[in-house]
Amino acid sequence: MSEKKNDNKILVIMILNKTELLDELLLEFTNVGIDSATVLNSVGMAQQLSSLEDTRIISTIRPFITSDHSENKMIFTIVDESQVETIRKVVNDVIGDLSNPDTGVLFAVPTLFTEGFH
Repeated sequence: MSEKKNDNKILVIMILNKTELLDELLLEFTNVGIDSATVLNSVGMAQQLSSLEDTRIISTIRPFITSDHSENKMIFTIVDESQVETIRKVVNDVIGDLSNPDTGVLFAVPTLFTEGFH
């Protein structure tokens, strides 16, 4: 098995609500040396539940549905630990302050190992 040790690799995950900024964000990632990521379509819990026909459920969750977006984008990338702050800066420069509503969520977790990663 060609398993590599951690070597301080970090999995960075961005849930992007402002999907119209996806291309700009990915281009900025490449400008700072992040040249590999996976992008998936995703739907938040509130958006998914809002499609239910039960009016009781809809009235319960409606206050939490403030987005005009029906889906999000999830961006996954594995980077060296030293690149995490660069990613945070790029995300905040392109997307804006993530504490504002309807922007996105960014988090990172350490990896135990990587395979198939170059």
